[in-house]
Amino acid sequence: MEINYLLIFRIIIFFTILQRVAELFISKKNEKFILSKGGMIIKEGNYIFMVLLHTFWLLTLAYSALYLDLNFSPYFFWTSLIVFIVGQILRITAIKTLGNRWSTRVVILPEAPAINSGIFKWFRHPNYLGVILELVSLPMMASLFNLSIIFSLLNFIILFFRIRLEEENLKKYNEYTKAFNLQS
Repeated sequence: MEINYLLIFRIIIFFTILQRVAELFISKKNEKFILSKGGMIIKEGNYIFMVLLHTFWLLTLAYSALYLDLNFSPYFFWTSLIVFIVGQILRITAIKTLGNRWSTRVVILPEAPAINSGIFKWFRHPNYLGVILELVSLPMMASLFNLSIIFSLLNFIILFFRIRLEEENLKKYNEYTKAFNLQS
């Protein structure tokens, strides 16, 4: 029996789209909770670019899976699938660990301690690392190397500024420096 790589690829893309939509609802619910507890959403100039990046990434992959003649190499497919699953595990674990403090936006709950338990013991930004792995690996499953490179580079630029903004505010409001034994 031959493996239908295209079908598996389409299912993974569909699953990822559904997952991202569900996460938007979770994020909105969590933002309302944080705001009700005196928290704040930090204005982020590049948030719209992050939303557009993820939207175009998924739409481009969906289009590719539906309309292009894709080349599936078993080596790239299975290796990339493993990397994608690792990315999923990192993201889902980070979301669960942060609980109602997780959001797609930079949200701060002043005076609440920075979370440094669970997966955050090993990684300061496991959600972002998971996203990086997903953006690289999902296009690679179908040997879409150019998409992998382009979206990864754009994501790197966005994360460069986003992580700085997030850490700056966590240091200011949540004793982030102390929680992670960072130098001031």
